[in-house]
Amino acid sequence: MKKLLLPIVAFILLFAGIYTLVDILNSLWLVLKYESFNVYPTGAMIGKILFLLVVSSLLLLVRWVYKNKLK
Repeated sequence: MKKLLLPIVAFILLFAGIYTLVDILNSLWLVLKYESFNVYPTGAMIGKILFLLVVSSLLLLVRWVYKNKLK
């Protein structure tokens, strides 16, 4: 069960990370094009970056568990 579940979780986290990275780049483009950096867009960007860091760390944790525990 774990051998099937962990790759599925890793794929979902990888997809969420790629989507978040594209969203960050899109938000940065829109902020630079239409607005200036003030509190609201900066806070939204920081939140998206923190979410990307959490998703990346969870992905690394899943990979570590998959490599070390399921040998």
